Amino acid sequence: MLKKSMLAALCIPVFIHATSITALLNSLQNRPEHRLDNLDVEKSTLGRQAVSDKLMPTVNLYGGYEISNSPTGLLPVPPNTMIGMVKDQSIGQPFSKGILREGVNFTWPLFVKSIYTLEDKADLLHLAAKEKRKLNLIQREAVVVGSVAQLRYLESLKAALQAKKRSIQQTEMTTKMKVKEGRVPQSAIFVLNSNINELDIATNNIEQNINLLSSKIETLTGIHLSRSVPLRVRRSVRKGEIFALKPLQKKVEASRKGMQAADEAFIPSIVTKGNYTYSQADAYNNGNSVREHYGTAGVYVSMPLFDSSKSTVSQQARVDYMKEKTNLDQTKHSLSVQARQLDRELVLLKRSVKLAQKSVNDQKKLLKIAKVSLTNESITQEEYLRYEDALANAKANLYNFRAKQWQDLAQLAVIYGNDLKEIVK
Repeated sequence: MLKKSMLAALCIPVFIHATSITALLNSLQNRPEHRLDNLDVEKSTLGRQAVSDKLMPTVNLYGGYEISNSPTGLLPVPPNTMIGMVKDQSIGQPFSKGILREGVNFTWPLFVKSIYTLEDKADLLHLAAKEKRKLNLIQREAVVVGSVAQLRYLESLKAALQAKKRSIQQTEMTTKMKVKEGRVPQSAIFVLNSNINELDIATNNIEQNINLLSSKIETLTGIHLSRSVPLRVRRSVRKGEIFALKPLQKKVEASRKGMQAADEAFIPSIVTKGNYTYSQADAYNNGNSVREHYGTAGVYVSMPLFDSSKSTVSQQARVDYMKEKTNLDQTKHSLSVQARQLDRELVLLKRSVKLAQKSVNDQKKLLKIAKVSLTNESITQEEYLRYEDALANAKANLYNFRAKQWQDLAQLAVIYGNDLKEIVK
């Protein structure tokens, strides 16, 4: 029993196939591409905060030492106070050629119309980033589903070629007997061997394509597939508004807000400002140490009368808006056409699959008849091989139509924003 268990353990393949399409799609949310999308969303959140910060007060501490060529005031001195100082020279007058100053100042925008509009723009860009993140994830899901469907097509095509090879090899065995009996020429064996060699070349080419697809899937999901996974429809695609347009629509709205904000730069703004300074120096009249403090605060209205750069920014904002709007119109038209084309194609593919399946069944029957006819020498070897080719081609068409169905379904899901995890199982 122990030896049997050890033997069974040694027979376990290197790549254990224990995954599903759901596992592949779930893995996409843990990949770097999705993390980059999350960072874009986070960056857009900070962009909104950066605009809001412009409405917050700014406070600065400062300090410095001033040197001047004539006595400078530590603070403004009212005339009546100055008269008393001049009469009594024992009082240190707050003037000096060297002054040490330190203090604090603040600025607080009370009303800047363009900033409120830019906040709305930042909100729209944040929504656009979130919609883009969802769209990018669905697009990657569609690529995975399409790649798995193509992988299944190649595996089925490979199996069909291997079946054709086995069928020809069976015919080769009977042909060799006929050659020994002198009923057919030796060249018949060469013809069959040539066909088998071409099948091996075609199979090797398919293996190369399978390797490329497996690498593509592993790049997206981080999961290595030793073979494809099953695909089944859980539900159909829910149609409605074209979801793929949503990020662009939000960008257009954001551009419109940007254009509005550029025009609002000409609206007067209201700002409150304040300053407090503590000054120290040696009085110029008697050299005594003087210390003075002085503060101001006020509300200011600023009205731009002429600023050429603001006009240029406004024109640039209009161009950006028209560019985003044109891109949206172009994409909306192309996606609408593509959605209608995919709807029609899926209907046609459904019929094509039925017809192709019938063709495969018919070609199987014809091949059986051809084998018997070849044995009875009522048809030539070339005619028999044409039946082998016909069956292989019929199977290839069937598998190709099925793969195309999945690819079209995935593209339609992207257009309408359907999560493929809810459609495929």
